[in-house]
Amino acid sequence: MNVVAYCARSWRAATRKAAGVLPLTCPPTNADTLPRWWLNGHDLIWIDLHGAPDGQAWYGDDHVVALRAEQLAQAELGGAVVFATTCYLADAQSPMLDALLTAGARYVIAGEGPNYGGADRLLGTGLLGLWLRGYLALGLAAPKALALAKQTIRVFAPNSAALRDTLAFRIYERRAS
Repeated sequence: MNVVAYCARSWRAATRKAAGVLPLTCPPTNADTLPRWWLNGHDLIWIDLHGAPDGQAWYGDDHVVALRAEQLAQAELGGAVVFATTCYLADAQSPMLDALLTAGARYVIAGEGPNYGGADRLLGTGLLGLWLRGYLALGLAAPKALALAKQTIRVFAPNSAALRDTLAFRIYERRAS
């Protein structure tokens, strides 16, 4: 499975563990230096950046703009699954969610409001994504992989705010044209 990851620099260690690949980080990469083609051609796109309510962009550390909605909408995601721990991505009227689906993501897996993960160790959303990636690698379709990842989290993760947030993650699907 071809995986790519983009995260805030401070979350590099946890993102690498969960996504299974060395992530691109912001900074030093930012919206102006991110290669236009970089997100194209992957099975799984892992995003671990800062988001804001009704945000038109995602941010890395120090509020550096990592990616803008208009940039993202121009990507060619080719049916990829996007897993995003980014806060507020799944809120109603999310420009970034719309941009991912416009760019051709088959599925986007995300949560509303603030989302909880770890910087150096896997917690909450990072654990969900780790299990999701494993089930996708086994060839399961994203809806089934997400359901099994949530069941696994219920068994192995302690009850906490991070767990409740993680179990609220949903899957969004590109509408047939």
